[in-house]
Amino acid sequence: MSKLIALDARVGKDISNLTNFDDVMNATGFDFSTERVHPHTPEGNEIENKWLIRRTDNKKILGFVGNRYTAVENDKMLEPFHRLVRTYNAQYETAGLIEGGKKCWISAVLPDTFKLKNRPEDEIQQRVMALFSHDGTKRNAYFSIANRIFCNNQLSLICHEASQSNYTVSHTKNWEQQWIAAQLGFEAAIAMHKEFEATANTLDAVPMSVSEMRGFTVAALPENTYYASKKKDKDEKRRTTNRLNNRREEVVSLFLDGAGNKGLSRWDALNAVTEYMDHHNQIKKLDHKKNGYRNAERRFVSNVLGGPGDNVKQRAVNLLLNTKKFENIKEFAVA
Repeated sequence: MSKLIALDARVGKDISNLTNFDDVMNATGFDFSTERVHPHTPEGNEIENKWLIRRTDNKKILGFVGNRYTAVENDKMLEPFHRLVRTYNAQYETAGLIEGGKKCWISAVLPDTFKLKNRPEDEIQQRVMALFSHDGTKRNAYFSIANRIFCNNQLSLICHEASQSNYTVSHTKNWEQQWIAAQLGFEAAIAMHKEFEATANTLDAVPMSVSEMRGFTVAALPENTYYASKKKDKDEKRRTTNRLNNRREEVVSLFLDGAGNKGLSRWDALNAVTEYMDHHNQIKKLDHKKNGYRNAERRFVSNVLGGPGDNVKQRAVNLLLNTKKFENIKEFAVA
């Protein structure tokens, strides 16, 4: 099977040859600042207590915020990331802007990788990422990613010993204090790759049958994930159910024949879900002549930057690691 395209390769820019801070800022397009301006009514009256956040260079509007919002510029957020890249001998990989700067992201690859004990050909790469948000919807964040080299599946790593707030910086007056805490938390998060190495080997050591896999897909891809409205008529609900069942069966097929999978263990089950979400789910939308690039941006945000796709992956990990929950999953299994 050919190597599957990484999510960020569709929307990002290759910066692997860069090492200088200013070069990274310029090449990524991060070298812009933002400002707050009051919006106005159609009659031209200024709206108090509300602000538009926009770029100072091209005046592009990035978001709509309240009085508490304080800008945290890209260079402030990139500085600790750049220092980490140099300290840990990492290599810049890709970076990009979402919707012209509403969100800015950057990734780097750490030199350490690990191989599964029983599958030495299955190698996991350590990646670190940063997200800078300027649309008022998300905090700035630093986080780590496990990247399966076989197929470019990507899974964000969650640290159970610390709350997510230790890795984020909100756009408020005390952002500098959070910024210091986030740096310390982010450096500690690198240790999560060691925990994930143990998790991967644990999952690979637990056998899993095809019937169990089918039961697992029911829990990993529940109906409420796809029913956007309860007001759908019976025919539409039936079509939605059929589409969902088809998705579940595709995940079962990837469990058996996905990139690097053997259809033998819970590790294969996890990678079937991540491969489906990253490379197969609604893939035809990427070929859309007008909206293909925008659809690629949406997939990247969903599957890597904490969106619905990433939530599906995290649900899959939790189900596979929780023995009690998995026993309940077997109720759905069919021969």
